[in-house]
Amino acid sequence: YLKIELILFKNLLICMHMRGYLKDRKKPIVFSMARLDKVKNMTGLVEWFAKSPKLRGLVNLVVVAGEFRADRSQDREEITEINTMHKLIQDYKLEGEFRWIRAQKNRVRNGELYRYIADTKGAFVQDSFYAIVGIQIH
Repeated sequence: YLKIELILFKNLLICMHMRGYLKDRKKPIVFSMARLDKVKNMTGLVEWFAKSPKLRGLVNLVVVAGEFRADRSQDREEITEINTMHKLIQDYKLEGEFRWIRAQKNRVRNGELYRYIADTKGAFVQDSFYAIVGIQIH
């Protein structure tokens, strides 16, 4: 798990593969992995998390999605989502509670991420534009 813990928790101020960090390792992780496009609604998931003080107090959020530098993408929809994600991180001050990891193509490492999340009592979220709309935390 050492490599996975580095990916999830190491505080790297300048990194080409991730943005953000998690300061409280004791909180379970809500995790999602998908393309960074409108229909997958990763920015909707991040906004939902950002707007819920109760949820932010209970869990960390980790997403693995697309590029996180607009200049590295040639897809207009992804570029829009990248810019939205950065705005959400800044506007809601998500540093310390949120980690955005660039899309991973290593299937073994992806499997290890899922296993780590499960073993540490986290949860996987398969969100989409149509699914995340009706979820509320009580």
